[in-house]
Amino acid sequence: MNKSICIIGVGKVGSALAFELSTTGYEINYLIDRNIESLELISSKLNPIISSSDIKKEFIEGADVVCICVQDKYLNSVVNEIIELDCNLDNRVFFHTSGAESSAVFPSEKFNEKFTASVHPIQTFNKVSFANQHLLQNIYFGIEGGESAMELAKAFIGKMNSKYEMIPKDKKYLYHSACVISSNFLITLLNVSSEIIGSMGIEKSKAFEMFRPIINETLKNISKDGLVNSLTGPFERNDVETISRHLNSINKELPSLIPFYTLLGMETVKVAFKKESLNLKNVVTMLDLMNEYIQNEFDQTNKTII
Repeated sequence: MNKSICIIGVGKVGSALAFELSTTGYEINYLIDRNIESLELISSKLNPIISSSDIKKEFIEGADVVCICVQDKYLNSVVNEIIELDCNLDNRVFFHTSGAESSAVFPSEKFNEKFTASVHPIQTFNKVSFANQHLLQNIYFGIEGGESAMELAKAFIGKMNSKYEMIPKDKKYLYHSACVISSNFLITLLNVSSEIIGSMGIEKSKAFEMFRPIINETLKNISKDGLVNSLTGPFERNDVETISRHLNSINKELPSLIPFYTLLGMETVKVAFKKESLNLKNVVTMLDLMNEYIQNEFDQTNKTII
């Protein structure tokens, strides 16, 4: 059955959702966003659509489904605006796309819990969409909420040829931290690589070009053989001498990166142990080595403060 849809917030996520739902046959009737220029351009490409820079009562009551796609810091204020409009909220489905917040942002005394949900796309959106970039196809969504809302969310996701995982309501922040590590921290990881390359006199801008083949091959290996079995390098082959020299070089040239290397190194030791490349004795030797540098860093910090 066709549903009348209102999207509040057509920024990076909301614009992608609007085009994707429209392409898969759903009717987008209302768009709301405070960036009028962007709103008008998106609306013109999805005609006929009614749009506004403000949340209007007739938009909420005219929709079967309201999708709130705003930044987390604005989510509660948007929900409160809807409540203050004193709309008839009966039998309307309310989604939000936050990765961190749960469906609990919709107060149960105002919204029917059966019809509220959080539906978070596990995807990165770095710009507003003005056409369908298919960013929501063939991905996973983390979802939780009421029975009726879940039924509709699963239908939306299926239409986009995507999959979903149910996330416990009280574990949303933990779930979102995993998403941040997978995307945001990947950029941080590559930025650290560029800092190290730059310290050697090589242009930092060349770092991604240099490391792209090894990144791509690593991702292929993970896809084919799984995470643990794809681990290679000095941690996997118990090359303590090379790791020690890494630490020594970093400590001399870029000491601020010692905590970064040792923390990731300790986690990599765990992966190598899971792969059974290291025994317990190897693990203890490597952890002791890295703890030595952590202690040195701690001592130096204390001296500076004193």
